[in-house]
Amino acid sequence: MDRNKPNKAVLFLATIYVAMTTVEAGTYTPSPDVGISAGLISDCPGVTKNATISNGSMHMLQVVHHMLNDKNEVVRRAMPVTVAHKMLAKSKRMDLRNKKTVFYVVGFVDSSWFLHSQAVGTAYAKRGYNVFESETIAFLTQIYPKSVRLAREIGKRIGEFLVKLTDQGLTADNLELAGLSIGAHIAGYAAKHFYAATGKKPSRLTGLDPAGPCFRNLPSKYRISASDAERVDILHTNIDGFGMAERLGHIDFYANGGEYQPNDIPYIPCLVICSHFRSVLYWWQALEHPKKFIGLKCDSIQDARLSNCFNSTETNYFGLNTDFGKPGIYYLPTNNVFPYYKGKEGLKEENEIYTSIIRSINSEDNFVL
Repeated sequence: MDRNKPNKAVLFLATIYVAMTTVEAGTYTPSPDVGISAGLISDCPGVTKNATISNGSMHMLQVVHHMLNDKNEVVRRAMPVTVAHKMLAKSKRMDLRNKKTVFYVVGFVDSSWFLHSQAVGTAYAKRGYNVFESETIAFLTQIYPKSVRLAREIGKRIGEFLVKLTDQGLTADNLELAGLSIGAHIAGYAAKHFYAATGKKPSRLTGLDPAGPCFRNLPSKYRISASDAERVDILHTNIDGFGMAERLGHIDFYANGGEYQPNDIPYIPCLVICSHFRSVLYWWQALEHPKKFIGLKCDSIQDARLSNCFNSTETNYFGLNTDFGKPGIYYLPTNNVFPYYKGKEGLKEENEIYTSIIRSINSEDNFVL
């Protein structure tokens, strides 16, 4: 497939996008009667109340150790979170003192056994990390507001597990966390607990389109925050749907403006679920292809939404090579087909995936049907 040739899905989505955001004479500004999107169920009464996992259910909250053996084959071992540290103490495939460790937290109705989670785990393992993933399918399949309520308890338990690993050589400097959707907030809770218990913050925390529903109007102690780790980076892919628009990290990347992502399936636009889920695919490919996802610094989130950042001379990589010495808001261009990265071609305004295509539709001087 020619990665530089737009398909019909992108054309369709571009038409919708431009119709919603622009008119021929200039930029569309909603009237006071129309207002600005408030997002999907920003407030969920009761989600800050306590939630407890009983002793009878605790064994279903698991840590999965994701490894590569000598033949480069994936080996996975699931353990209850309360005893995982003991089971790992004798592992010969783990080096907490000399290797980096990452804990990846899955999202709502998600599992560490799903292919995308395993792909992320393998990408980290190939780069020499000790890799752990959460298994929460028994808990994060409750009706969504109750799953949000459980998230803090899950995060606390993961944090306790990580604290116990410090007795085996884990240090904050070698600890990274990442999470998808509600898993991003759980990773934030785990980081908060780790700091409260050890006085040290994890080295890095990555949020992949942190969940917006039920979280948008909560204070920072109830969601992922830039204060949770020494370096916090956030990827936004569906800010007015299942994600959230505001800055949450030291560096926030807004992929293609952060609202909706282009799809690679003809005639089917990438709407809410698709755009939200695309965040983990971008991260997986960023791990696999260092320095291929390049963002442009923006003056504001609104500029990122409208891709008004191409006059910027400051760039940053999305992935393990992110330069945290250059904090701020970044517009992250992607392609519409796997493996999604655009490299340096994405830094050219004429290659912006929405507006460049919509211009081409009526580029002829005379249209005859």
